[in-house]
Amino acid sequence: MMIFTNEEGTSGFFEEIVLFAVVSILFVATLTVAVYYGSLKEAEYEKVEFTNQVYNFVNKVRGYEPLLHNSVEGLYDYHKIKAVSSEELSKALTPNFNYYIAIIDASDYIIKYNASWSNVPGVTGDNVGDVTYGYYKVVVTYPVNIWVNDHEIHAAKLEVVGWK
Repeated sequence: MMIFTNEEGTSGFFEEIVLFAVVSILFVATLTVAVYYGSLKEAEYEKVEFTNQVYNFVNKVRGYEPLLHNSVEGLYDYHKIKAVSSEELSKALTPNFNYYIAIIDASDYIIKYNASWSNVPGVTGDNVGDVTYGYYKVVVTYPVNIWVNDHEIHAAKLEVVGWK
């Protein structure tokens, strides 16, 4: 330890400790802010990647041949939507996240042709809002149609909820 003396007094280690503490606090604060904003950026990238996965899954559902009428994307055959099971849909489309799919008849017809599938047991349209979601939840809705016969086509919407 160096001790300097002059006419005004003696200086030593204790005068430098305040400066050291201030510099240390500033360094730790800067490092904390950098790590925090870096983790936010990483989380945002993960969210964007998951959103892309859900949109790709929705496109697969819109073009899933066993549900379509005459292979027309977005035109579902009401006979076929009742015949496809959740297990069959999961095997064919192989998503790596939890999902709930609903085709909701929005037409003015008296008889409604709704259908839903999920890879989580017990999740239905009534309780999908009560599900505890993990890190991310994405909801995608597209307009579609339900073919009943050549004279009756119902307006509907395809709603897919994906969560991880």
